[in-house]
Amino acid sequence: MKLKSYGSIYIGTYEVSLRIYEIRQKSRSIHLLTDLRRPVHIAHDLFDGNNISIETVDDLIHALKDMKRALIEYGTDVYEVFGGYAVKAADNYPFLLDQIRQKTGLHIRLLSNSEQRFFSYEALASLEDFSDMIETSALLADIGGSSIQLTLFSKGKIVTTQHILLGAAAVRENLLALSQKVNGRAEVMDMITKEIETFFHVYLPNANPKYLILLNDSISNLMHYFDEKDILKNATPRENVVSFLKEIGSDTYFSNTFNWFENDLRDEMALPFLLLYNAFVFQTKCEYISIPGISVHTGMTYDAVYRSHTFPSSHDFTEDVIDAAWAIAKRYGSYDPHVKMMDQMTKQLYSAIRKKAGLTPRDLTMARVVAILHDCGKYISLSDAAKCSHAIIMNSEILGLTHKERKIVALAAQYHHIKEVQYDLFSESLSLDEYMKLLKLLAMLRICNALDSSHRQKVSNLSFRLKEEELFITVSSETSLNLEKGYFKSKAKFFTEVFGFRPIIREKKNL
Repeated sequence: MKLKSYGSIYIGTYEVSLRIYEIRQKSRSIHLLTDLRRPVHIAHDLFDGNNISIETVDDLIHALKDMKRALIEYGTDVYEVFGGYAVKAADNYPFLLDQIRQKTGLHIRLLSNSEQRFFSYEALASLEDFSDMIETSALLADIGGSSIQLTLFSKGKIVTTQHILLGAAAVRENLLALSQKVNGRAEVMDMITKEIETFFHVYLPNANPKYLILLNDSISNLMHYFDEKDILKNATPRENVVSFLKEIGSDTYFSNTFNWFENDLRDEMALPFLLLYNAFVFQTKCEYISIPGISVHTGMTYDAVYRSHTFPSSHDFTEDVIDAAWAIAKRYGSYDPHVKMMDQMTKQLYSAIRKKAGLTPRDLTMARVVAILHDCGKYISLSDAAKCSHAIIMNSEILGLTHKERKIVALAAQYHHIKEVQYDLFSESLSLDEYMKLLKLLAMLRICNALDSSHRQKVSNLSFRLKEEELFITVSSETSLNLEKGYFKSKAKFFTEVFGFRPIIREKKNL
C-alpha cells in the first residue's frame, strides 16, 4: 500500500515524541504536519536504579493517549510506536509494555542500537549533498540520549562504525551531580573528551575527515532562538561554526547562554547536547561541519516509505552493508583472495537456486556478509577461530543489518565447521523461521568454502546450474582438486538436506 501519511511515536531517553508526515510521492519527499513532545524521566529513573518508576509510567501513558488521539484526528494512514535503548535497559520493561498495551492499545517495537541508528542514517541519506560529503571523507556523529554512534566514511564507503555508551542523558545527570562545584562543567567536558578521544586515537590517527556531520534535531530546535539559526543548515566552514559556538558561550561552557531566553524557552537537554556538539567540533580538524537537523522520526518515515514501495531510495543501503563487512574483514586481517572468491561464489550460487529455493535479496545480503566474515576470528585465535568470528561480528556494528540478522550471521560463522546444528541448540534465541534462515546460510557457506578449502583458489571457470533437483557445479583447474572434492562430498549432504537439491561437481579439463 502506497502511503499518503505516516506517523511515528518514539519513546526515548528523556522524552516521548510524535511526528506525523505527509508523503509527497510526486516529489519523492516528506512534509512535517505536526510535532508533539512530552518530557519523561526514563533516564533519571535508570540513573538512580534499574526500573522505570510508576510515576514515569503514568506520565508516559498519559502522553501516549494524547498522541494516539492526534494520529486519529489527522487520519494517518499508518503509524508505528518505537521504544529506544533506554526502555529495554529497564528491568521492568515487560510490565511497562504490557501496561501501555492494555491502557492505550499501542504495541511498542523495541529497537536495537543498529536499527535505531539505521533510521537516522536513512534520513541522512535522503539529503541531496550526502553523497558528495561521503565521497571525499566524512565523520558522522549520531548523538542520542543514551549513546553516540560514530561512522567514518571514505571514498563513498563505510570505513567503520562504533558505538559509545555516552549520551546527552548521562551528561545531564553528571551536570546535576556536579552543579555545586565551581568547575563542574569543566569536569563534565573532561569526561566527554576522554570518552571520544579513544575513537579518534584508534580510528583517526592519521586521518582528518573533510566533513563532520552531527545528527540530532535538538541543537536545531535550540538554534531557532538565535539570529544565526541558518548557519548550520548546510555544510559550513569549520571556523564559522567555531566562532558561532564561542559567541553563544563555549569559553565558559555555555554558562551564560540560556540567560538570553525566558524561563519557558529553556530545555533541560539543550546544554548536554551543546556540550557534546562542542566537544566534537573542537576535537576534529575537519574543513566543514553540517548539522542538518534531521531526527530519528525522519528516518522512520523514509523507512516506512521504502518498505511500502511508495517511492524508492536514491541510496544503495545494501552496498553499505557489504562495504561495512569488507571493512571489518580488512581490519581483522582476513585472507583477501579467499574472501573475494567466497563472495563471488556466493553470488553465483544464489543466482542459480534463488527461485526454487525461495531466497530473497535480503538472504543474498546476509549470505555475502557471512562469506566475507566467516574467518575473521583467525586474527584472534587459529585454534578457536569460529567462536572468535562470532564475537567479532556480534561486537561490530553493521549499519543496515538488524540485531537479529547480525546474530544469525554470527552463528553461521561460528557453526560452519560444526556438524551438529539441531534446533535444540538455538530454540531459546531463534524462532523456527530464523533457524531455517541460519541453516540456509550455513549450507551455502559450506558448499562455497569446500570449493576453496585449500585457500589457493584452484578452481576457475566456475558455474552453477540447477536442473530439476540437481545442482551442477562446473569447474576447471590446472592442479589437483582432490582436497576440494573430499571436503565437498562431506558438505553436499547437508546442502541437500536443507535445500533438497543434490550438488554435483563436474570438472572440465583444461586443454
